[in-house]
Amino acid sequence: MTLRTLLAVGLMATFESIAADERALGMLNAWIVAVDDHVAAEKDDALERLAGWTHDEVELVLPYVEAFGEVPADTRDRAVRRRRITGTDLALVRQRTRDLQARGDFDRFRKRAVILHTDTAILESSRVMVEPPRPFARRTRDELAKRVDVLSADGRVDHYELANPHWEFAMSLLDSLPRNPRRDPIVSDWYRAIGAHFANEGRYADALRHFQQARRVVSDAPEVLFGEACLQETLAAPRVQDYVRVTTLPNGLTIQGVSSPQTHLRRAETLLRRALAAEARFVEANLRLGRVLTQLERHEEALNHLNAAIRDSQDRTITYYAHLFSGDGWLALSRPVDARSSYRGALEIYPNAQAARLGLGAALRTLGDRQAAVEAVAPALTRPVVDRESDPWWDYYLGDAANIATLLAELRAPFKTRQ
Repeated sequence: MTLRTLLAVGLMATFESIAADERALGMLNAWIVAVDDHVAAEKDDALERLAGWTHDEVELVLPYVEAFGEVPADTRDRAVRRRRITGTDLALVRQRTRDLQARGDFDRFRKRAVILHTDTAILESSRVMVEPPRPFARRTRDELAKRVDVLSADGRVDHYELANPHWEFAMSLLDSLPRNPRRDPIVSDWYRAIGAHFANEGRYADALRHFQQARRVVSDAPEVLFGEACLQETLAAPRVQDYVRVTTLPNGLTIQGVSSPQTHLRRAETLLRRALAAEARFVEANLRLGRVLTQLERHEEALNHLNAAIRDSQDRTITYYAHLFSGDGWLALSRPVDARSSYRGALEIYPNAQAARLGLGAALRTLGDRQAAVEAVAPALTRPVVDRESDPWWDYYLGDAANIATLLAELRAPFKTRQ
């Protein structure tokens, strides 16, 4: 290659860079308008405009949004992105920030932006399918890795897709909010709600990464600790453990993040104890700690937490669970009379609950009343369970995902109008 050819290539790269910079600045201005225009939870024009951006366009504008929002460049990826903005463009972006700050309540604008990207990710973003990645690929100093998610069902890999980049916008903008004297409540609300969203979608790898980030940002928020504990419980469940056991990925890839049931249960125990240390009468945390301890065969300890859940609960499903798990604990301690009482307490709340009827049958059989045991179990064998109203046990391993509708509604509530 001649010197003239090299020079031409260099000039072309420079011109392309200038064009990209101008485009990114234009997209930043369009983004500011979209943030003002979006109404939370609505598939409006603002959301549609952002959803129409390609992955490459999102990556192009992200460092400009981060600089505009005064997101600290305190991670490797943010620092790499920030270096992509020229000094002239950075000055223009900072002037745009000052202009918007002069309008007032810049923090609220940033929170509105978080909701816009959250809604875009949940309601509208299209999926980008890719080939299976190669493991252990090395990155240069200024290269960013593109995260790839594996989508599968029944032990079979369906496809691979690029991780949704709008989550990165939301997390970065949350990090831009003031940290003193304390974090804005939206930060912990967002991390809990989106953790529940990933669990509800069965996107456990996303959920694990999400809570890893949450530990850096809101390490002591009891509701976020609770959400992660629910995830750990789910990863210990037979359906997840069996999936990992039978699924094979190509290219030498392996499923990461899923350990033995005992490991996940111990992690859940630690998280739930921390949540209760921060909020002693966290009813659902007491319930789930009781269940975890039962699984770990520490039944007397478990019963203390389950009794606390029964005492403090005003929710019929939580009370049902607490009676059901107490019955399991009493039965394991060879106290079938107490187990019988607990299972009957569960059946008073959900009379058609299969799990409670099976437990009651086991308690009655242990007491030697075979006929009563058969009568207790018979309805469970003849009445199909098709929904949560029949027996909530079928949904127990949804964890915090069972609360997803409420969590998202509360997160979006302050942003239901245009700016």
